[in-house]
Amino acid sequence: MKKFLLKVSVFMIYAFLLSVVIPILIDPFNVFHAERIRPNLIEPNKNYIKMKYILANPQRFNSFMFGSSRVGTIHTDNIPRERCYNMTYPTGLPGWHLLNIETLLKNGVCVQKVYIGLDSVSYTGNYDAQINDPMRCPYEYLAADMTHFMQLYLNPAMVSKALYSMLKASRTITGRIDADMFYKYGYGVIEEHRKNIDWSKAAPSVSGNVDIDKALEFTGKIVDICRENNIELILFTIPMHHLTYMGSVMDKEYLRFLEGLAEISDFWNFSSLNDITLSNDCYLETSHYRAEVGDIMLNVMCSGEVYPELQAQGFGVKVTRDNVKDFIAMLRKQAEDFRHKNSPVP
Repeated sequence: MKKFLLKVSVFMIYAFLLSVVIPILIDPFNVFHAERIRPNLIEPNKNYIKMKYILANPQRFNSFMFGSSRVGTIHTDNIPRERCYNMTYPTGLPGWHLLNIETLLKNGVCVQKVYIGLDSVSYTGNYDAQINDPMRCPYEYLAADMTHFMQLYLNPAMVSKALYSMLKASRTITGRIDADMFYKYGYGVIEEHRKNIDWSKAAPSVSGNVDIDKALEFTGKIVDICRENNIELILFTIPMHHLTYMGSVMDKEYLRFLEGLAEISDFWNFSSLNDITLSNDCYLETSHYRAEVGDIMLNVMCSGEVYPELQAQGFGVKVTRDNVKDFIAMLRKQAEDFRHKNSPVP
């Protein structure tokens, strides 16, 4: 009997170490170290960590910029007269932005202004898949359901897979997260990682799922909640690299999304075929633009600066219900001319 109990005890200790202690110590997504993230070479669950940080410091910021990782190179500390925190997180979707805003308001966080960055990711992201993704599951699902939290993060198989990714990343990564910048500004990549891209082989960054109605519904609810709480809301589109932009226009109904967006609210448009989106030098790859582009966007949205040549190409245009039809017609003609010009000669 003693031998049996000893074996059971050893097994239970082993199981506890494997399923609890080791996942917490390694913590690849930094959810157990949310107050002080560690640069472990894996993308942390930024939404969970940032929400915990803001809720613990409700008066530190007075405005927030939401969006996918494509708003990650917008340096919100350059916005004058604001304490704006960049809420960027991987594949951020309007439904998650809405949940975050509701949570902030319920917990007495100072929210005077909200920026929402939108593009093709906004209506092609898969909500159900993200709920079960340890990198992307939003704060509200994890905070409200401890069972779900443990299933995602006290998972030996997940840790083993993450360890492999960490070891692989240690040989190739060039960017690193600075924790101080992460908490102070919301972005934290000191050294913007740029892959050695052969641009002649570059491909558009698009996904297969399309649900424009859901994206517009959640965006409309964001407009409503901001109006009800006297929050200034600025919607803007992300300047997609021309390959990604053309893929979204031709195959993913991006222009229909813009038409629907204009019915909900005015927005600043930065995505078109223009001198920025057509220049590979402005991008890290076909999904993310460089910080200099983000600075130009802030100049337009926050300082009223006008760049006439870019504006004529659709970059930095304020789109409204009144001008959306003419604007979409211009974008459509741009895309058709570009496709015709770049089509292989038969």
